[in-house]
Amino acid sequence: MAAIVAILAALAVPAWNRAGERARAAGCVTRLKTLGVGIQLYAQDHDGDLPRSFHSAGAHREPGWAASIAPYLGAPSAGSLSEWKPVFNRFFRCPSDTNNDPTLYSYGLNVFYELTPDGDDYEGSPATWRRLLQVPHPSKTILLAETQPVPFGDHFMCHQWSGTGAARNALSFDRHAKRSNFLFADGHVDPLLVETTFNPLQEVDLWNPSKRR
Repeated sequence: MAAIVAILAALAVPAWNRAGERARAAGCVTRLKTLGVGIQLYAQDHDGDLPRSFHSAGAHREPGWAASIAPYLGAPSAGSLSEWKPVFNRFFRCPSDTNNDPTLYSYGLNVFYELTPDGDDYEGSPATWRRLLQVPHPSKTILLAETQPVPFGDHFMCHQWSGTGAARNALSFDRHAKRSNFLFADGHVDPLLVETTFNPLQEVDLWNPSKRR
């Protein structure tokens, strides 16, 4: 009898683990959709402009995108790191991300939305996409994605990627069965392989708004 119980327990543990990961992946999708709503509400109050990442926020005397949209999620803006930590973990931490540091983001903003020809070199210049209404294909252009844990790495420098390897180095691609969750500019979320979002050899690029879809 004891041997049978041990066998059943051994079979049950992987099933519980899979069920737990499915729940965490679903929670990540919900969290990204909520962040998308927060970004849209922020834009409505700022003449259509999107919040900025640390790439350009300091130069414009603005907080990063997470602190900018926190009030629209019913959360306080960033104060001290100790005050920010519970807010960060509740809204900006993927349920599958085991980090507990409020400087290590689970999600990063696509930097294309804040590039300008005055200070950046990128394909599609001089066009800019500071406003969602300027994005020609919002249902096929990434807004937020899951990032590797880099201190204050709240964005993707995707305009500098030369190949899929660079994308894999920046993206957290194995939290959810080798896939990442991607929030698109129209507000929907898809779990995708990195290669289906960026692969220059196959002319795939869901990051640059200027690309034809």
